[in-house]
Amino acid sequence: MVALHSFETMLALTTRFHVTVDGVDLGGWARCQGLQVKFNPEVVKEGGNYHYEAILPGQIQYPNVILARAMNATDTAKVQAWLRDRAAEWVDAMSSGGGGTAQIKLFDARAGVVATWSLRNVYPATWKGPDLDAMTMGIATETLELAHEGFL
Repeated sequence: MVALHSFETMLALTTRFHVTVDGVDLGGWARCQGLQVKFNPEVVKEGGNYHYEAILPGQIQYPNVILARAMNATDTAKVQAWLRDRAAEWVDAMSSGGGGTAQIKLFDARAGVVATWSLRNVYPATWKGPDLDAMTMGIATETLELAHEGFL
């Protein structure tokens, strides 16, 4: 029988991941959506071939990665600084290849790295801050959406 603490170290916890872009630490996040790849195979019907439909590779697609978390002074300031830098360079980034490289690391219960995704040619797509409403007792959250060209 496997001891609970040994079993626990083998599992990845979806709430423990960290994001950096070109060495800029954007901190830990509570939610990460969009780590997905679609290969889009194309079926081609060949005349005279009645045994199978030929499959050709289609264009690979990677959806945007969406990160979300409760705001905190340290990590939110890092994100804001990174966004200011990207905005300042936005005018000069007229062609593909000018974005950064993002690292998303997933950790287990003992802070061991379980998996790492390196996103190529990363650009900020959207940042959304909290909805400020004094009538609620909600937690201030921020969302960062990253456009990229892939991680495989």
